[in-house]
Amino acid sequence: MSQAWPPENKQDWLSKFRFYTPIQVRFSDTDMLGHINNVSYFSYFEHGRLSYFEELDLRRLLFNPDRGINGAIVTASLECQYLHQIHFGKEIRLGVRVSRIGNSSLEFQYALTLPAENLLGAIGRGTVVYIDIPTGKSKPIPDAAKEIIRSFEYERK
Repeated sequence: MSQAWPPENKQDWLSKFRFYTPIQVRFSDTDMLGHINNVSYFSYFEHGRLSYFEELDLRRLLFNPDRGINGAIVTASLECQYLHQIHFGKEIRLGVRVSRIGNSSLEFQYALTLPAENLLGAIGRGTVVYIDIPTGKSKPIPDAAKEIIRSFEYERK
């Protein structure tokens, strides 16, 4: 992953996020102290990544076996830094962005925020790879999908 991590100026970094999705914290996501369990953050990141793909209508280009597309996204790496405790019952939102587009990979960044407290609860980043399902080997992300992501992430409206 190419960028300095963790980001030094968190406010500047947060301003780059264009996509947010609410996260519903389930009681089963918490530990005996009422904190969100550390492993739950990773399922939130996955939920956010899939919501991002839905928002940009990328499923039709990347995961559509009915159209002869035998591709899938697999996680190559994923990390999380926990900045503040988050308890059950809190409103949280997850920011998701693509920070780098490769030939067959995408680097994602995640910002788990507590809007009412104006806090950044956790940050994450990870790389996903686009693969050919029959062979399990990486393959190029379709140019149309890359263009949609570039347009959304880098062309301010």
